[in-house]
Amino acid sequence: MELLVATLCDSAVENQGKLNVLGAFDAIIAQGFPARFACNLALRFSFTAADHGSHKFSILLVDDSEAPTENNQEESDMQVNMPEGATGFSTQNLITPLQGTIAKPGNYHFAIRFDGNVLVRVPLRVIAQSDMPQPA
Repeated sequence: MELLVATLCDSAVENQGKLNVLGAFDAIIAQGFPARFACNLALRFSFTAADHGSHKFSILLVDDSEAPTENNQEESDMQVNMPEGATGFSTQNLITPLQGTIAKPGNYHFAIRFDGNVLVRVPLRVIAQSDMPQPA
């Protein structure tokens, strides 16, 4: 299994197996805290016959100290249909809406876990609007 794409975005759709992503980003500016967020996580996987079967999948939002926040998705089952003996690869897109609350500014990341292992950490920087430089 290989993770080909992992990004936060405003919107994503799948059309005939193609993953279309709009507004990829890695930072949000919050007017106050706790701050609400809503976005999408766009993922594209590539599987081979060795990946066939049921796998555990989860998304965890954690801060810089690796402490989980309150915004974590329950672990779910992901089915990969790539029977033994199949040649080549198969891709699968996953678009997951995310929403929640962040208590304070800082650096966070969404840990994408597959069978208990972190595949990738998708960064999210949360900036307080009051910390933004003011134009001269």
